[in-house]
Amino acid sequence: MIIGFLILFLLTFVERIAGDPIIPGRLFKQKQLVLDFLLFTFLWGSQVAFNVYLPMWAQGLLGLSAFIGGMTQIPGAIFNFVGSEIGPNAQYKIGQYQVVLMGAISFIVCFLGLVFRGQATTYSFILVMGAFQGLGIGLSFSILQVACQNDAEPRDMPVATSFAFLARILSQTFMSAIYSAILNQALLRGVLRSHHQITMKMLNKISNASSAKGLPQHLIAPMRNILFNGIDHIMIAAALLALIAILILICGGLLKQQKIEK
Repeated sequence: MIIGFLILFLLTFVERIAGDPIIPGRLFKQKQLVLDFLLFTFLWGSQVAFNVYLPMWAQGLLGLSAFIGGMTQIPGAIFNFVGSEIGPNAQYKIGQYQVVLMGAISFIVCFLGLVFRGQATTYSFILVMGAFQGLGIGLSFSILQVACQNDAEPRDMPVATSFAFLARILSQTFMSAIYSAILNQALLRGVLRSHHQITMKMLNKISNASSAKGLPQHLIAPMRNILFNGIDHIMIAAALLALIAILILICGGLLKQQKIEK
């Protein structure tokens, strides 16, 4: 990750002296466009936590198969479509960034719902939270994508669209690494507290229903507690990113924007 940040710094330096830069520096002199990029960054960094770790929750904490764990993504896919249909119409009535605010709130409902329900979370509850996560994506994506294009100068519209995509990809990549570090730290602390009765190798097996059957049964519950602590911290971090997006909307004055005219 450090190397990645170093490469980004070098890219910034090279782009500043290039005669025909791939990413013109003038993009970042437009406040509202920069805010659009930041919203994409924080919201997509938040949502990737669900995609990566909820299948693990279903398998490791509920003891379900990989197939059933993967199905936690289905409600999100359905409500992503629902949100993408609702968002463009809603912006005419309440404003485009108010719709993005609704999307960010949907993310927070999803992640905090999982945090407060804790290990008592059922599979059906995960599916409901997945619907909120998908709705948040659907409400946010098309609105922000069009906002980036509208806020850029006509000559910069293609590069602004491409940079918004890059911002999403980089955010998901960096946050996946950070979430992995959060989980690994929680697992290591759990191993130390167990006085090495539980090992990292054993914890790696707990998230696979078939391999978990070979683990000592009296240690299954403690191992699930350790895994839950890690995933719980990830959900909190994801909710904080969505909260930062809301603060950007408020502090950036974006919620004061007029409604889109038909």
